[in-house]
Amino acid sequence: MTARPAASTRASEERRRGAGGLQHWPQFVVRWLFGSANESDEPQPHPIPVARFQNLCVSREAGAGGGALARVVGQRMGWKVYDQELVEAIAHRMQVPIDEVRALDELAPSVVQDWLLPLREEYYAPQEAYLDHLAKLIEAIGRAGESILVGRGASFMLPRETTLSIRVIAPLRDRALRLAERMGVSVRTARRAARDLDRRRAQFDRTMHRANVYDPHNFDLVLDTQSLGLEIAAEVVIQAIEIGRTIAPAQDAGLHRVCESDYAKAASTGRGAGSLDELDGPPAAQADSPESAGAADPTESRKPPGAAGSSD
Repeated sequence: MTARPAASTRASEERRRGAGGLQHWPQFVVRWLFGSANESDEPQPHPIPVARFQNLCVSREAGAGGGALARVVGQRMGWKVYDQELVEAIAHRMQVPIDEVRALDELAPSVVQDWLLPLREEYYAPQEAYLDHLAKLIEAIGRAGESILVGRGASFMLPRETTLSIRVIAPLRDRALRLAERMGVSVRTARRAARDLDRRRAQFDRTMHRANVYDPHNFDLVLDTQSLGLEIAAEVVIQAIEIGRTIAPAQDAGLHRVCESDYAKAASTGRGAGSLDELDGPPAAQADSPESAGAADPTESRKPPGAAGSSD
C-alpha cells in the first residue's frame, strides 16, 4: 500500500525534471517541450526590451572554443547556455535516442529531402522533424531572454536588434591541435575533421537561412580566441552586454540618427567636426596664401595620400 504513492511521486518528479535538468529551464521552453492542452488559449507575454541585448548567439569554427566561451560568459552573467542541451531537448521531444538527433544536428537537407519527401503525406522525414523542432525551440528560448545559443543558425533566426551575434574563430593549425587532444586522434585527422565540420555548418546556414558565415557583416563581433585568449574574449562579450543594459534599441537608433545628421550638416557646410576638410588639411584659400606659400618648400614633391603613416 505504501509503495504505490512512492512510485507515483517518483514518476511525477521525473516528469517534472525531464531531460538534461529541465527544471532550470525558462517556463517558455518547458511549456514548449512538454506541451500543454490549452497552450493556444494561454496569452503569450511580450516582454518589453529593457536592454540592448536580450540574447547571445555564438557562431563558431570547429575547435575555436565557441562552446567554452559560451560557458564562461554564461557562468559569469548568470545566463542559460544552450548547446548540446538543444539536441537533448529535441530528442526528448521526438522521443528518439540522442545519437539519432546528433546525426542530424546542423546538417543541411538535401534536394530530395527538401522538395520530394514533403510531397508524400505518409512519410515525414526525421530531418524535417528536427528542423521544425529546432526552429520552435530557438524561438521559445529567444522569447525567454538572457540565453546563450551556440550554433544551429540561431543568430539568423532571432531578431538582430535585440541579439548580440558573435563569430568565434582561430587559425586552423591551433584548432586542429585542440581537436586532436580532445578526440584522441592525429593532428592530420583532426585538421580534416575541422574542415569537414566547418563545411557542414556553413552549408547548413547557407541552405536554411541564405547566410554566409564567413562574411563578418553578419555578426556584431568576430573574436579570435587564439590571439585574444578565452578570458579576454569572454570579457569583451560581457562588457558589450553590460554596456547594452543602459542602451535600449530605441536609444541606439537615436544615436545613429544624431551621428548621421551631424555628418550630413558637416558635409553641407564643408567644415565642422568630423568633416573631411579637417583630415585633408587646410582649405585651398589658406594653401594659396602668401604665408603658406612661403612656408612650403617649392622643391619638395607632393606625396600621394596614404603614402606614409598607413596602418593598413
